[in-house]
Amino acid sequence: MGSGPPQPPDAPIQEPSPERHDPETAWPDLSQIVAPEQDEEASRRALDETRPPLPSTGLLSFYDRLRERVLQWVERKGGRIPEAAVEAVLLVPDVFMLLVRLALDKEVPKPTRALIAGALAYFVLPTDLFPEALFGAGGFLEDLVLASAVLAQAFGGELEPYAQKHWSGSHELKKVVNDLTQTAHVLLGENLYGRLKRLLARRGVDLPRRD
Repeated sequence: MGSGPPQPPDAPIQEPSPERHDPETAWPDLSQIVAPEQDEEASRRALDETRPPLPSTGLLSFYDRLRERVLQWVERKGGRIPEAAVEAVLLVPDVFMLLVRLALDKEVPKPTRALIAGALAYFVLPTDLFPEALFGAGGFLEDLVLASAVLAQAFGGELEPYAQKHWSGSHELKKVVNDLTQTAHVLLGENLYGRLKRLLARRGVDLPRRD
């Protein structure tokens, strides 16, 4: 005899709870991460986007979920993750919101908005070089570095006054961007760093480093 009423044939399969199956239990060996070929192609297509990937309401909704996910991840995993990675992940929501505001600001030069739209599309993409589905909120580290490289490149043009106007983070923006891009190889590991650097080079964006 069963212990309860039978499940209908089309009942959804229940996913394991985070307590029994948690991909964030340990920080991965980033040198071993190799994205499938189709995910690399999806990453390239996302970065080539020239318009925001969602309407403004969708982007704001994504930001709300992103912020909640980051805070929960840090609360649960902070003691088991490198401090530099935790500090960087905490910047993710503010950098994402900065991209949203810049992409929607019609006063920002159009070529710069197109580049920023590609960074936004990469953020929203569920499968990239370091997918959040497998690595939790820590997977946004690579998106953060990519966004910072795009912002650093745009700072050389006319973006800085717009970026300063829209930045809501507690740290000085230019220092945040410079630190993230120049220490990206430490945050991501050499393998992932090299692949992201090549991906950005296709859009004419440099990813400098500080050894």
